[in-house]
Amino acid sequence: MKSGSTDRGKQQDGVRQMAGQEAKYQKIINWVRQEIADGSLRSGDKLPSEKELSERFGLSRQTVRHATGELEAQHIVSRVQGSGTYIGGVRQRVYEPRYMSVAVLSTFYESYIFPPTLKGIERVLSKNGFSMQVSFTDNRVTREREMLRQILEKGNVDGLIVEPAKSALPNPNMDLYREIQERSIPVIFFNASYPKIEAPCVRIDDQAVAQRATQLLLDAGHRKIGAIFKSDDRQGAFRYAGYLDAMMSGGGEVHQRHVVWVDTPMTTNLGALEDYLFQRIEGCSAVMCYNDEVAYQVINLALERGLHVPQELSVVGIDDSYLAGMGKVQLTSFPHPKEMLGRKVAENLMEMFRKPDFNGNYLFESEPVYRESVWDLKNQRVYKGQ
Repeated sequence: MKSGSTDRGKQQDGVRQMAGQEAKYQKIINWVRQEIADGSLRSGDKLPSEKELSERFGLSRQTVRHATGELEAQHIVSRVQGSGTYIGGVRQRVYEPRYMSVAVLSTFYESYIFPPTLKGIERVLSKNGFSMQVSFTDNRVTREREMLRQILEKGNVDGLIVEPAKSALPNPNMDLYREIQERSIPVIFFNASYPKIEAPCVRIDDQAVAQRATQLLLDAGHRKIGAIFKSDDRQGAFRYAGYLDAMMSGGGEVHQRHVVWVDTPMTTNLGALEDYLFQRIEGCSAVMCYNDEVAYQVINLALERGLHVPQELSVVGIDDSYLAGMGKVQLTSFPHPKEMLGRKVAENLMEMFRKPDFNGNYLFESEPVYRESVWDLKNQRVYKGQ
């Protein structure tokens, strides 16, 4: 009897707590409705920022987001990635730049991906009369935070293009990104994005390209296929998902012991992990690599161990970089769009300036470039596609 009373008491407490939460976010909903009724807010007007509403009503940002989510569900407001929340639809406007300058944050410069990507960004910005302020984070969130603070302090850019640092890991800089967005500075990501920031991203379709790379090996007759992925960026997670898609639908033998995870510093010197790496992929006739940098090293290490590539170990990469044609065995790889990606992310930012409701997301597809690193087990020759 006593236990039943306790349970009912807990249920009543829960109901009261839910009612209290509802009353809190309902304050914002009622205020917005009243402002619209009074004519103070009209269709196309921008709602005060999350921070401003939080301070005005003394509520947490989570409660504010709950309220704007309810308003959006009721079709009273529209939320626009990288721009803000608007009453009704979004008022179209022609962008009037103040500084004619865009900040670009990139993780690295020396990698084979980034110079052509930055070149593509610069060409589009220059064509449209914008200058480019480039900074490099070295894939460190602390360095990224420093640069975001400088952008906020100087306040002299019209937009922000970002390649995120360690995008697969929790990031402490979300507060600065939200402050940038609350100042109505458009933000667009490339190569990857942070899941907690509503902003568009231009990238290669990582899951699809990894699925195709794995399927290529399956088509060549391989069933035990190892894989190497980066653990600290979202591309690695997407590519792992593509690998699993292909293996499970194509009859491959999925064993987690054949999947190797490495972080960014490790990818530059796989030789330090040689024994561990080959223990993990032992028994595999092929390996799908996160990128060409990893694949190039795997081929060299395999040859040094006396393995015949591709006859005893087939290797496929992603990026189709200069490394693909440099080794003793030239690499079959899937091209990364590089300069095209840079142009696209800058073009989409220009559209975001002109149209607040523009969807700046874009995914690139990729077709394989066949070389010498995959062995056709069925026909006993280098695999060049079906």
